Amino acid sequence: MQVTLSQKVGLFIFGIGVVFVLMVGWLYSWWMVPAIREHGFQNLPVPGIVSIIWGLSAPVGSLIALAGAGMYAQVHFRRLLILAPGIFFVVFVIAMLSPSSMLPVLFGIDGGLITLLFVGILWQWSKRRPRLSNADQTASDLQMAGYVFFLSASWYLCGLLGAPTFTLRPDLLDKYGTLPGAIKQGSMISILLVIGWALMFLSHVVKTNSMKNQ
Repeated sequence: MQVTLSQKVGLFIFGIGVVFVLMVGWLYSWWMVPAIREHGFQNLPVPGIVSIIWGLSAPVGSLIALAGAGMYAQVHFRRLLILAPGIFFVVFVIAMLSPSSMLPVLFGIDGGLITLLFVGILWQWSKRRPRLSNADQTASDLQMAGYVFFLSASWYLCGLLGAPTFTLRPDLLDKYGTLPGAIKQGSMISILLVIGWALMFLSHVVKTNSMKNQ
């Protein structure tokens, strides 16, 4: 397949996004996080714009990579103009409007919605899977396994932020001495997310390879 000029530009933009996420979002965090622990986020010994760029590195970098990958995948330009800015707008609005005080009902509603969405995905998977080819079934199974790990991470995140560890309630965390449990659940969430993302990646690899063999 001949690569067009727009696809080459897309690859370049994709590379910028990937480098931005890896260098600013991940690599720079190895310095930024200890600095925040020592000075606090408001008193960092760096210009404020640096803190803002670091704070936005994952959503902005991923959107740049998405735009580039979309161009390479020949997604219609009008759709890209809607998709990338639309995602950024939603993330921005959530960041601006999210409450800074505890709102237990928000977490309760979100937990219920996540569970219902998972059940919906599981039901759709069960209806679609019998009609798929063997390779597509394997890819679909890997995706479904990934969703299970994401749901498990969401469940333990609920326990981390609320009961039983009360990370967002320092008074209760100190009262019941739940810090060791909070650390354990934080580690579990991190590992579960990595496994979930790895399964999603493998599902895409299987699907791509199956298309090559057709």
